[in-house]
Amino acid sequence: MLIADHMDRPTKIPRLLRVTAWLLIPAAFGVLAIAMGQDAGWDLRNYHFYNPYAFLHGRMDFDMVPAQVANFYNPLLYVPFYTMVSHLPPRAVGFLLGAVQGLNFPLLFTIVHHLLTPLHGRKAALFAFVIALAGVLGAGNISEIGTMSADNIVSLLILASILIVLVNSGQLAVERRAGVIAGVVGAGVMAGLAAGLKQPAVIFAVGLCAAFLAVPASPKRRALYLLWFGLGVLAGITMTGGYWMYNLWVKFGNPFFPYFNDLFQSPMATPGSYRDERFLPRGALEAVFFPVIFAKDPLHTAEIYFRDLRIPLLYGLLISLALHAFNRLRAPAADRHIAHGPVPSVFGFQARYLLAAGVVSYLAWLKLFAIYRYIVVIEMLAPLGIWLVLSRLLSDRRLRMAAGSMAMLLILAATRPCIWGRVPWSDDYFGVTPPALKDPGHTMVLMAGVDPMAYVIPFFPESVRFVRIQSYFTGPSDKPNGYDRLMHQLVDQQSGPLYILYRSYEENAARAALRAYGLQLQDSHCLAMRPHIEAGLKDPLLFCQAMRQEWKE
Repeated sequence: MLIADHMDRPTKIPRLLRVTAWLLIPAAFGVLAIAMGQDAGWDLRNYHFYNPYAFLHGRMDFDMVPAQVANFYNPLLYVPFYTMVSHLPPRAVGFLLGAVQGLNFPLLFTIVHHLLTPLHGRKAALFAFVIALAGVLGAGNISEIGTMSADNIVSLLILASILIVLVNSGQLAVERRAGVIAGVVGAGVMAGLAAGLKQPAVIFAVGLCAAFLAVPASPKRRALYLLWFGLGVLAGITMTGGYWMYNLWVKFGNPFFPYFNDLFQSPMATPGSYRDERFLPRGALEAVFFPVIFAKDPLHTAEIYFRDLRIPLLYGLLISLALHAFNRLRAPAADRHIAHGPVPSVFGFQARYLLAAGVVSYLAWLKLFAIYRYIVVIEMLAPLGIWLVLSRLLSDRRLRMAAGSMAMLLILAATRPCIWGRVPWSDDYFGVTPPALKDPGHTMVLMAGVDPMAYVIPFFPESVRFVRIQSYFTGPSDKPNGYDRLMHQLVDQQSGPLYILYRSYEENAARAALRAYGLQLQDSHCLAMRPHIEAGLKDPLLFCQAMRQEWKE
């Protein structure tokens, strides 16, 4: 990857900063994870713990979609977390997660250093340290520290992909060495690994691939880079997601099941895209001003309140840069040179690549998701983008420094992270005490409502089968999907004990779901479950006996 060539440059990072970046900052993020409290978020209780358990214990076809749509997400990403929770104290799990997520800092620091060296020479390392710190202290990243939301875990692969391209940028720009293609493929593999682990990361694979069309190289060379990067992406996706996608294809005829089922038409799900479209812009005008809109009201792009001005500020500066470039194009050639001066060729390649990648990734995100936490990588890189755009817009060095410093202080002061759900640490990560069952070998537990509760399943005897008769994927309806029909058969054939698990505030929905299955709730046989992880919730889980209606006297 030509890393050795790069490290021989006179502007290499001082040892103290390297040690701080690679050791101390990740350790500090591990401590921060412990200080913030244990993750108790919705997704953790829904599938982060259950999916790897089901995968490792062969329950994917035994239980019936207890994690709802998320039941079909690639479990590979969450296997290390499940293993840690199963063998380590909760605080150790939190520290390790935070430390791994803290590795975003040294990668980001190295990227920023590459971009700032042509501007600041030997001072680039110090500037890069501050700017990278502003990048990892964003609302999206901080809110996920110590959690398994994983946007700031797959980000490590995306940043590694970017870094590989930047390390090779000198050779890519001058088209000097044929062996540099290996670096392009390697960068593509990194992006593909991320997309295979978590599908929303595909926006960055697309952006980083398409960005080669914007770099200063011949059209033939640009197309070659794009091709080889794309092949690397496909290889990476195959490595981390191929096995799971193949399984989904064999079972459902849809490698993305249940997503895009309007195209694949698997009978096991209702025809439809299954995409979460709640946050997508409504119309072209809202799309154009989307960063301004969510800067004013973050609930346009997230379920809970947060505040972060990194992306909105960068967006505004990019518009200014576009207007500035348009004015320069109208000016005589001599005036253009005087107004801004020459730009180093390597810096030009790096900056253009990173800018193009960010813009394409953002546009793909805006079209597909518009969910803020999916662009945590752009949040991390935004302070660098702000600094570079200001350096391009302002010719006076002191003015650039003042404006850049004020921008960093502004975004840090304005940041308010999301709070996805935390509880105090205890000696047990979940604190689940399952009810005593007389005949677990023949017991079936039905699940109703849409609240997350699959995390309790690993604490029951393995012989107990869980069937989610109601959720935002399944449920009584005039148009039942394949899983609804299958669950009706299973319930009709069940001869052993029947129970139902639901959140107390969803009792009416649970009763309605039971009636659709010819069952009724036994109010006198209910047990309230209050696991430690739900310390912040007022409504307990209820575990009740269910009986067939014809048995009612």
